[in-house]
Amino acid sequence: MNISMKNKLLNGHHLALNDQIKLLSEFVMTIDGIPQVLDEICKLPDAWLGAGTIFQNVWNTMHGYELNTHIKDIDILYWDDKDLSWESENNYITSLTEAFPNINIPFDVKNIARIHLWYEERFGIPKTEYFSVQESISTWPVIGACMAMRIKDGKLEFIAPHGFQDMFSLLVRPNKVLVNKSIYEDKATKWKEQWPMLSVENW
Repeated sequence: MNISMKNKLLNGHHLALNDQIKLLSEFVMTIDGIPQVLDEICKLPDAWLGAGTIFQNVWNTMHGYELNTHIKDIDILYWDDKDLSWESENNYITSLTEAFPNINIPFDVKNIARIHLWYEERFGIPKTEYFSVQESISTWPVIGACMAMRIKDGKLEFIAPHGFQDMFSLLVRPNKVLVNKSIYEDKATKWKEQWPMLSVENW
């Protein structure tokens, strides 16, 4: 456990946005395997590493847990509106899994351009087409979880339509753009059990 980093993250909610970005950039590059994954996904079209790998590892460090505790998968989002086949998506899953045999967390790879083809069947909510990875991220169920990152031209870039304040404040709030009360509450209840320092807002 890096006590210095834990203290920096616990005080992250006091920082200006640019300083939060600097701190988060420093932190994520210390997570085993993440710099290598970021390099590898540059081979995919408009690809980003998103969600739990970022904010849940911030919470892990704040709670004094080992990195990657409770991380169920590594979310990779990409955009390819030329090939909407499952086969293409699955090929990327296979290639990433084979590229990192020592990473024990499964890769969850999604072509955002094809989400509307299966979303209603899986979640029971109709979904029109997205027009970008950024738009998709802005609709995720929890405000503070809407984030992703990539390396471009040697520099770390973030998508964070709602900023980083909720993450650093250990705050869970619903994002009502797409999901329903049940989906949010299931997720929030589970997270509160896993990271008890969280404050959870009602739907």
